[in-house]
Amino acid sequence: MSDAQDEIFCCDSLKGIVAELPEPAAPTVYRADNGVLMMVVGLVQTEEGIGYLDQAILHCPFCGTKLQDAKAIAEKVSH
Repeated sequence: MSDAQDEIFCCDSLKGIVAELPEPAAPTVYRADNGVLMMVVGLVQTEEGIGYLDQAILHCPFCGTKLQDAKAIAEKVSH
């Protein structure tokens, strides 16, 4: 990861969990292709395989630091 991408990480716990898990699993935190930090919050088994329900992370689940805001996420998703 580049230094610019590391800026989103507020604590070693969050940085470590993202670095250890390259693909979504349950439960996990990951960076989407568009740069938005996401957390898997649920799974469902379908005929096609496992489906993931994920949510953008606004605040770190470990230390509470604000990481992203809804406006910035909307801009990343709309492109």
